Amino acid sequence: MPAIFETAVINADIESVFDLISHIEEFPLYADALKEVRKIGHDTYRWVARAGGITLEWDSAVTEFKRPTRLAWRSIRGFANSGAYTLVPSPAGTLVSISMQFSFPSRLLEKLTAPLVIPLTRALAAGILARVKQRLEGGEHGFGTEKGAANQITPFRFTPKRRHAAKHA
Repeated sequence: MPAIFETAVINADIESVFDLISHIEEFPLYADALKEVRKIGHDTYRWVARAGGITLEWDSAVTEFKRPTRLAWRSIRGFANSGAYTLVPSPAGTLVSISMQFSFPSRLLEKLTAPLVIPLTRALAAGILARVKQRLEGGEHGFGTEKGAANQITPFRFTPKRRHAAKHA
């Protein structure tokens, strides 16, 4: 089962960091590949990501919300995955870790998609941490509201969107 683990030290108090990452629908502001995160039910979200010409869609559910130290999720549709943000006070501010595990429905699908999904997942996690850090340490630079103020932040889950073959005349 592939796993992703990324960390960052953010020069901000733990409550401020948690408050920012707990706004799940705002994740598209922190990761260019995320095109949409939309609330679809109580603590459930639909995600759409595009990278390298491929669109991925998934749904996730928040499984743990312990302010200000932990936000966890699990997938409810698409590839099985789970993960968590863990926050710990540190002398330099807050140590934030993102861990995520996922599995593929078959070995063949894993062999075909892992070279894309693993780097994409790692890039999403690292990008989110870097931009949250930038936002809290350096102000709002790089965070326009063009994607909408209703967006928040949540866990990951991947379901490849199938492309239909073009019809020939």
